[in-house]
Amino acid sequence: MSKTLILALAASTLLGATAVSAQSIDLGPGGPSIDLRNERQRERDYRRERERREMRRAERYEGRGCRTVTVREETDDGRTIIRKRREC
Repeated sequence: MSKTLILALAASTLLGATAVSAQSIDLGPGGPSIDLRNERQRERDYRRERERREMRRAERYEGRGCRTVTVREETDDGRTIIRKRREC
């Protein structure tokens, strides 16, 4: 009887500790999920992911990764022609 009581007490302690440490429990289409982060950690991760998305969007739309190539050519009469072109 005492072993059963000790085992039940240990099991309830473990289950209680798990439920207390879970900051967010969601039931969604993919099944239940438990988030152990607190509100500040979730906000920080959300902010970082949003910044990464904005950087990738900026790289895609603002031409990051592209470069400007300058070509200098000298003509027969001594003039220098500078041509610039963008390579991505």
